[in-house]
Amino acid sequence: MIKNKILSLCVVLLMLATAAVTVNKALFGHEFIASGSKNTETVTDAVTLLSGGDFVIHTADVPGVINGYAGPVPLDIYVSEGRISEIRALPNVETPSFFKRASKVLGSWTGKTPYEALGTEVDAVSGATYSSMAIINNVDAGLAFYEGLEEKPEASAPWKIWLALAVTLCACIVPLFVRSKAYHTVQLWANVVVLGFWCGQFLDYSLMLKYLSGGFVFPAGLVAIAMLIAAFVYPLIGQPQHYCTHICPLGAAQQLAGRICGFKFHISAKMVKGLEWFRRILWAVLMLLLWTDCLTGWMDLELFQAFQFRSASWWIIGAACVFLALSVVVSRPYCRFVCPTGSLFKRAENIG
Repeated sequence: MIKNKILSLCVVLLMLATAAVTVNKALFGHEFIASGSKNTETVTDAVTLLSGGDFVIHTADVPGVINGYAGPVPLDIYVSEGRISEIRALPNVETPSFFKRASKVLGSWTGKTPYEALGTEVDAVSGATYSSMAIINNVDAGLAFYEGLEEKPEASAPWKIWLALAVTLCACIVPLFVRSKAYHTVQLWANVVVLGFWCGQFLDYSLMLKYLSGGFVFPAGLVAIAMLIAAFVYPLIGQPQHYCTHICPLGAAQQLAGRICGFKFHISAKMVKGLEWFRRILWAVLMLLLWTDCLTGWMDLELFQAFQFRSASWWIIGAACVFLALSVVVSRPYCRFVCPTGSLFKRAENIG
């Protein structure tokens, strides 16, 4: 039995690694597509001269820059006639919806000299804290490098990440020793409020592929590592579906909704079997899309994104509300019959 589970886990990890290479063209920080050469004069790796004395600061080549939620957030800072004319975000592995919201800060330094910009206080964007803080810190790091300052901005993890880590560790450890409905209820609420709405910490395809492509980013990566251990390793030690049952914010929300009403809609065994086959087929199709690098945007449409309602699309929020309402009379419908991430975990556990 344990050998079959280990084999299933290895197969799933190989499948994810293949998807990471196909979609993000990188694996563990190794890029499989070489970047093009620059045609302009390069003073250093981090500064390129343009015509007329203008120049560009490349934060990707500045030592000690700050990562976002999922990985590096490279920027090009354009300086014209001694003032910042534009800041461009280069391709990165942040979740597109979050990064689009965070990108609102890019114009905060326009028109200022590099020295003036260093003294400008810019607030992070609510709902995209990690990505916007990465932009702010990388701008400061690039400008400090250009000005020749020895002291560069230090990485500062938002305190929310430590709170998310504490909640995740409790969900990973306490249920192994405490069998209490009261505690489980408290943990479910913590998962929804802290991990879901407050911190936006959960596992989905987008995040897993980003970590496989670019490696883990600390300290945010500590939360993901704990969740991944619960999802993939715990089943090997006799704790099946621990992540889905004890950690996942969306799963927790459905469990809490199911306690609202004692009545449950009866689903026949035949219908349950049909819905389970639907979930398997859907998962297989979505994996095929990843391997062929076709319509990969579905990863950003998983319903977990609804927790970040400020940046999520209305139809994702609406779909999440529908499944949450359905959870009142049907036990965890999204988890059981739709969730692609949950299907991946089940496949790793060799249970369907």
